[in-house]
Amino acid sequence: MGFLEKPLRRGILFGIGIPMFLLGILLLIFDLQGKDIKAVALSGIAALCALPNLLLFFRALRKNKDAQAYGILLSTILWALFTFGIKLFG
Repeated sequence: MGFLEKPLRRGILFGIGIPMFLLGILLLIFDLQGKDIKAVALSGIAALCALPNLLLFFRALRKNKDAQAYGILLSTILWALFTFGIKLFG
């Protein structure tokens, strides 16, 4: 079949898409209020945006969708590396 089967792809897309969507919404709210965001605060906000992945991961495990749970876990690790990069280079 291949490495990226449909449930794995779905897990990766949900795991990256939901935190990215939440981060965009939060940045838009801060921008509309006219507040500046420092790099330290941005990394904290980005880390908090990954919390819905926890719910998605346990929901996928409960429904015995192991490939989707693996994709969500993989994307959460990638999101953690992204957050670390913001904290390190920001």
